[in-house]
Amino acid sequence: MYNTIGIIGLGLIGGSLAKAFRNRVGVKKIIAYNHNEDVLKQAYDEGVIDEYTTSIDLKFSQCDIIFICTPVSLICSYAKELIPFIKDGCVITDVGSTKGKIYDRIKAMPQKICYIGGHPMTGSEKFRYSASKEHLFENAYYIITPDDDVTEEKVNEFYEAVKKIGAIPVMVSPYEHDYIVASISHVPQIIASSLCNNVKLLDTPQGHMHKIAAGGFKDITRIASSNPDM
Repeated sequence: MYNTIGIIGLGLIGGSLAKAFRNRVGVKKIIAYNHNEDVLKQAYDEGVIDEYTTSIDLKFSQCDIIFICTPVSLICSYAKELIPFIKDGCVITDVGSTKGKIYDRIKAMPQKICYIGGHPMTGSEKFRYSASKEHLFENAYYIITPDDDVTEEKVNEFYEAVKKIGAIPVMVSPYEHDYIVASISHVPQIIASSLCNNVKLLDTPQGHMHKIAAGGFKDITRIASSNPDM
């Protein structure tokens, strides 16, 4: 099992992974990167992480696995930026909600890395470190989309780590993942956001739609509050 893990992006998912690996897996060291140093200091003061940095540097050479918990559009850039610093055999994984294009771009990189795609099917309309929870992954499906070149041993190790944080691992190809998640996650997200925009555009001058909207509307539009960048 992993002794040292790295986390790029200490928000809801990154912070929850740090807490889950700290308390449920018992990793020896957690190293985190984030743009905002105040978040890193908070996590350090809470004992959630052991080291932190606001730049991608040699600190990550210690890691057995690194989780990239950033918007999808930035994942490959961070993976490329990590390459000069990571040791042989270090697993690079991510939590992005799409997998096919990330997989294709990483496969096309001249420097080969040990990439195992991941997507925990959990979250919240809140997206900052302050909303992170150790039990966020409890009984949630965690989709795993490993690169074909990754050894069975590495995949099995990752599979077992996912189970230890309380999640339920499911193995599919990157492209099958995108087909499935588009229907059950992305389309509902678009519908929820469209409904909110519809009310914003069509509401009466007195704001009756906002005022009268009850449980059903709130239930179906909750996810519209989540971070659109992710």
